[in-house]
Amino acid sequence: NNQNESSDNNNSSPWIYQGTTNLLYVWQRVGLPISLSYFVTDCYFYCLPRKDLIIFVHHCIMCFCHYPVSHYSGAILCGAGDIEWVTWLSIVGYTSELSTAMMNYRWYLINTLEENWIGFGIVNCIVVVIWAGRVVMFTYLLVVEIFPRMQMYVEQKQMFTFGVMVFGHAGIGLLSLYWCMVMCKGGLKSLFVFKKKRPKVLNPQQGFSFADEVAGKSNDENGASAPKHLNIIEEEAEAYKDGTIFSEGQEQSRQSKKLQ
Repeated sequence: NNQNESSDNNNSSPWIYQGTTNLLYVWQRVGLPISLSYFVTDCYFYCLPRKDLIIFVHHCIMCFCHYPVSHYSGAILCGAGDIEWVTWLSIVGYTSELSTAMMNYRWYLINTLEENWIGFGIVNCIVVVIWAGRVVMFTYLLVVEIFPRMQMYVEQKQMFTFGVMVFGHAGIGLLSLYWCMVMCKGGLKSLFVFKKKRPKVLNPQQGFSFADEVAGKSNDENGASAPKHLNIIEEEAEAYKDGTIFSEGQEQSRQSKKLQ
């Protein structure tokens, strides 16, 4: 009943489409459930079997921070009474996931190109800009949108939800910064020039079948003094960047090193 009353009182809201459709409600009831279902499915079928810790942490943060917004009562708590604002914040935060489409296209190019192509450099530049944009966006949301509302959360005695909000935006922002640094690690040449590292290409009969060899630096190249677990994380990051993280051979190599 409260939700219906709130909807009636907000007919003049800019989120009301053609006077009948509440776009925020559509996001809560359609957009978020579909997206969160994807994250849970990806954790179960990819992150846990492959032991991909970084992507698993990303998915957990997204689910933990966005799930309450999908319900009226949860959105009230998360927004300290301002449902429209916290739902808008959820939508804006999700725009960062647009990078996934470009990363998938980049993986496809890496595994199908036989020689350098100018489009590869363009795609790489777009991906770097998107990752950098994510860092800027999450910094802006924290500094301009979230921190100034801290007093509201104090008054509503919702400091836990405020802390979760800060943690979520800071966490995803730091992960975005990390991936952006990984992308730029090889310098401008690695961004603009495609260099084929693997003999195999995508096999239409096998779906996504990536090459076996690990791209990037090996443990020896990283230095013998570096802790083993840091080398493994670095290797996973390089494999993510080069599109080899889904390779069966890459996975077997990572798992054997973790067991050593």
